[in-house]
Amino acid sequence: MKISSCGLSDIGRIRRVNQDSFVCNEKVKLFIIADGMGGHQAGEVASRMAVDTLCQFFAQKTVSIDPETYLKQAILKANEIIYHQASLDESLKGMGTTLTCLYFFFDTVYIAHVGDSRAYLLNKNYIWQLSMDHSLQQIPITSGLAPLKNVLTRSVGYDAQVEVDVYTKKISSGEYYLLCSDGLYGSVKHSEMVKILSQDVSLKDVCRKLIDLANSRGGEDNITVMVIRIDDV
Repeated sequence: MKISSCGLSDIGRIRRVNQDSFVCNEKVKLFIIADGMGGHQAGEVASRMAVDTLCQFFAQKTVSIDPETYLKQAILKANEIIYHQASLDESLKGMGTTLTCLYFFFDTVYIAHVGDSRAYLLNKNYIWQLSMDHSLQQIPITSGLAPLKNVLTRSVGYDAQVEVDVYTKKISSGEYYLLCSDGLYGSVKHSEMVKILSQDVSLKDVCRKLIDLANSRGGEDNITVMVIRIDDV
C-alpha cells in the first residue's frame, strides 16, 4: 500500500497562541496530533513535547514488539516527561495534552488515543469516528444537567499515570483517515467533512478548505487537520 498525507494547523480567529502540534511522517508511517492545555504557553509546550517524544521513540528503536505495546510505551514515556517537566517549572504546572496517533504497520493501522482530538475513517460517502472522546461530554449525564464541553477525563502529562486506548483496523486501498483537533469538529459537521473530501482536489486543499470553513464560523479554537490516503502501489 502507498500512503500519502498532508497536515495543516491554524491559530484560528480568537486564540493568541497555537497550542496544537502535529507531525506527518510518511517514511515511518507515523501520524500524530496533539492539542495542549495549560496557562500561558504551557499547552503549546506540552503538545510539542508529546509529539517530539513519540518521534524520538520511533527514530531510536525498531518496532520489534507488538506495535500496540510499543505505542503505549511511547505515550507513557511522553506522559512521564511532560509530568516531570511541569513539576520543575511553576509556570508549566497543570499542563497536559491530548494525543491521537496513527501508526501503519504492514496491512494494519494502530490508533493510539488519549483525550478529545479525533481519528476518523472516511470514503467518498461515509465517515466513521474511530476514537472515543475522553471528556465529560462523552459520559452520559443522568443529573439533568448539560454535559460539560471540553472538560477532559484523560490527558497526557497532567497526572503521573495515564490510560491509553489502542484500536486496530485492517487497511484497504481507497480509504482516507482524518486526524483533527476539536477546533475542527466543534464547528464542521461530519457531512461537510465528507463533502469536502469528495471534491476532486489535493489533500492540501482538503485540509485548507476544512480549516477555512471552521474559521468562517468563528475560529474560536486552534484548528489542526491531517488527511492520510491509502492507495495501491
